[in-house]
Amino acid sequence: MVDFGKKLSFGIRVVNNGQKSATVNALPQLIVNSTSGKFSITAPVSKALGVAVGERVMFLNNFDTIEDALFTKNAKNEELVEFAAERGLDIESDAAHDAIMSEFGQWFIAKGIARYDDKGNPVMTTLRFSTEDKKKYIEQNLAEIIAANREALLGRLGVEDATDEELASAISTDDVESPSVQDYTGAKTATTSSNTGVGCALNFTDTAIWNQIKSDIVESERNKVNRVFDVVLEEATVIPYSNGYKDVDIKVVPISFKADEAPKTVAKSAE
Repeated sequence: MVDFGKKLSFGIRVVNNGQKSATVNALPQLIVNSTSGKFSITAPVSKALGVAVGERVMFLNNFDTIEDALFTKNAKNEELVEFAAERGLDIESDAAHDAIMSEFGQWFIAKGIARYDDKGNPVMTTLRFSTEDKKKYIEQNLAEIIAANREALLGRLGVEDATDEELASAISTDDVESPSVQDYTGAKTATTSSNTGVGCALNFTDTAIWNQIKSDIVESERNKVNRVFDVVLEEATVIPYSNGYKDVDIKVVPISFKADEAPKTVAKSAE
């Protein structure tokens, strides 16, 4: 029997920032929640990956390299051919494809990293800045805004000796541009606790990956289960990953399916 090196035989490709642990003795797990797009990781996972509240988590898998091994003409992977043959499957068949992907396909998670263009410049992205965010920004920076834009505001009012209060009335949320920050791979994390830093239970949203990981469940049923994975910290490995400008080393950790569980419900007290 050939040793196929299950789960680690194929190269990994990406799918398209010290705090006391918030949860004592929590198992290292990733939960694909019943809420559409939502994920959670336990404190040991964020600690192992070095992901602080507000930083990013990204998913990777080896699916593309398995596909390459299956469909590259005249160069099919001998291990996969033998794997299919031992199960009485034609390597060209959908059944063989599904069996191979089930056996060797593997998801991983890693900390998201900063993105750069091919010249080494930071790739920028615009933050979501709501009208309420803009109002708050104006309130907190009113004096600086007036000082920097006095002439323009006077011209807008058409009054040469307008007071600062009058100038403030001429400032609109439309004047406030949404801020730009460097872009990162992965989904931004948050926490329901008051803790910050590394070592907190975190949640984040990635609807596309959520649907991929639950693709074997009928779409109408995906919101009825939490899909729980063990995060296999002892099998963490380091791989090169391009940040857009150069390869950097990142730590990736495989996840292993544990169970589909019904969401926990909070009982309402009787009135």
